[in-house]
Amino acid sequence: MKLVAKGAVGLLLVAALSCALAACRREQSPSKAGPIKFGALFPLSGDLEEKGVDSVNGVRLAVDEINAAGGVSSLGGAKLEPVVADTRGVPEVGSEEARRLIEKEGVVAIVGTYQSSVTKPATRVAEKLEAPFIVSISIADIITERGFGYTFRIQPKAEFYARDQIRFLMDLEALAGHSVRRVALLHENTDFGTSASLAQKIAARRHGLQVVADVGYRAEDADDLEEEVVSVLTADPDAILTVTYLLDSIAIRKALVELKSSVPLLDTAGGTVSPEYIQALGHLAEGVFTVTEYSKFAPGSQDLNERFRARYGVDITGDSAYAYQAVLVLKDALERAASRDRKKLRQALSATDISKGPRLVLPADRLRFDQNGQNELARLFVVQIQNGELVPVWPEPYATAKVRIENQ
Repeated sequence: MKLVAKGAVGLLLVAALSCALAACRREQSPSKAGPIKFGALFPLSGDLEEKGVDSVNGVRLAVDEINAAGGVSSLGGAKLEPVVADTRGVPEVGSEEARRLIEKEGVVAIVGTYQSSVTKPATRVAEKLEAPFIVSISIADIITERGFGYTFRIQPKAEFYARDQIRFLMDLEALAGHSVRRVALLHENTDFGTSASLAQKIAARRHGLQVVADVGYRAEDADDLEEEVVSVLTADPDAILTVTYLLDSIAIRKALVELKSSVPLLDTAGGTVSPEYIQALGHLAEGVFTVTEYSKFAPGSQDLNERFRARYGVDITGDSAYAYQAVLVLKDALERAASRDRKKLRQALSATDISKGPRLVLPADRLRFDQNGQNELARLFVVQIQNGELVPVWPEPYATAKVRIENQ
């Protein structure tokens, strides 16, 4: 009986070893197990469809280039496969789709979602299900301030946007002879607008600027914002900081022109960076400032813009550039994790440290996440619409034109 027992144990050991070796071979050669699926979760219908499609285009370009170059080498050349999902711009839908992507589609990670109000609940789902979520665009500070371990944001947070906006306003006197001491805030009132305007208020006061007005509005009801613009101008500001989507940004500019205002307007990479903004306003858009995450005019940006334009017929934007970068970050983490396992991928993402070069297309020398998952070295351009183009004017190392102030 003892001999039989020993034999049985031996067979079990051999079987267990065989299973372990088979699993190891599958991990080392996952290309045989199919592509590596990840979620691309953006608003692909509704008012923000254009933003979502633009972001997905950035995802697809990065995926195709990675796959053409051999895929993920540490996983046997496995190819990336984006599973595209539509949030419809609705927080509840974004949450449901995040759950479906993780539980039904089996994605290793999700990239998205553009809107802070959608990203907050979607990342909460991903955290609960222990799936990495790489935030390409969504600026609300709270997204990376909840102690989550699976959320990683590429984009600067609201605090960083306000920081760079106020720094630029403080430099305006030296750049164009325009002194800024009084600022007015005009913003849409979703998570995007309220978080950005709060950060602006804090940054302005920190630098000794007086906030003379703080006016919010509903972007979906923003066909005519003359009343809100009059309220802001009545406070006699030296500059106006706005947080907008597309239609409201156009309405604000039309009201300012109608009221013959020459007060400098500085937006928060909202509607003003959309190609439709300049198309809708024509010469009336001239002189508007905005911070932006990306510029085709910046050093090293032209090649990526040409590849994007060759495929989609339009220039790359901050939205599509950050989506493109998010996929590069995912690929980098997969290479180092050498695994499809979500926990191992999360560990690799937390150790991300990408230096300037072909894997980093953003205006920074490094990309690195802090303990909260925020890209701590993220920075921004200030661009001005000049001759129908968004031209970098600040900071100085990236400026390709001088600041122009109306009536000066």
